[in-house]
Amino acid sequence: MRDRSLPALAAFGLLFSGAAHADPVPERVAAIIRAAANDGNPAELAATIKFAKKVNPRSAKEIDALAAQLQAAAEARHRAELLRRRFFEGWTGQGEVGASNSSGNTRSTTLALGLNFSRNGLYWDHAFNATADYQRDNGSESKGRYFASYSGHYKYNDRAYALGLLSWESDRFSGFDSRLSESIGLGYAILKGPRVNFSVEAGPALRQTDYILGRSENEFAGRASANYMWKILPNLVFTEIVSYYGQSHDSTLTSDTGLTANLIGALSARASYHVQYETNPPLALDKTDTLTRLTLVYSF
Repeated sequence: MRDRSLPALAAFGLLFSGAAHADPVPERVAAIIRAAANDGNPAELAATIKFAKKVNPRSAKEIDALAAQLQAAAEARHRAELLRRRFFEGWTGQGEVGASNSSGNTRSTTLALGLNFSRNGLYWDHAFNATADYQRDNGSESKGRYFASYSGHYKYNDRAYALGLLSWESDRFSGFDSRLSESIGLGYAILKGPRVNFSVEAGPALRQTDYILGRSENEFAGRASANYMWKILPNLVFTEIVSYYGQSHDSTLTSDTGLTANLIGALSARASYHVQYETNPPLALDKTDTLTRLTLVYSF
């Protein structure tokens, strides 16, 4: 006797097999995803993929597979581009100019200038920064603070790195002609994303200070720092950088708080607040100096 349940089971098996296999990604949807990937905007690509999966739920796995394939291809192209670059290629920079208001050992409104360059490579990141705050009152200099630094990071992986830092500063109104600091150490990115970054660094340092009275000091120190960035809105970024040099004679704690708003194109406006605390300043000067800056920033 023929088993009539066999055709029914076969039909059920075919139906189940069809449900188990997701539909291929429609060509039009795939073209939109590829276009978003080529634009190089991770947020836009993520939004495109999310919408495509919502509209085509049976193709969700294939959409994820296509996204992973495009991401791998983009990373391979980026890696090849970084390897191809020469040292003087791939640099970006910012120049800023504006006014600043200071309190502490000097109370004045000054001209504020700034310049920085950075380059991110496959294994090495480089950054150079320089600032100047200057004013003359009645033919004499009433404010003169100058700072420059270079840092190099060698990346062990996506989060951990070794670093070298060289910085120089001069502020006669804080009691020293120049102060040179050399530091090495390790850093780690605790948070690393498109909107929030937070990293910490620590290591030994050497500092050479020339005071305005002619006395000089060479001391070993320990250095620690923290760097925080929060992209509040696509055109509004908050930053906080705290660093500490601990040494036997005079330790230094600095804090730089900034808020940058994009105005149009490459032009932005920045408000920043700098605090520097010295545990043992010369000439019985104030231990705390502050500097408020309002600048226009041009990125290139």
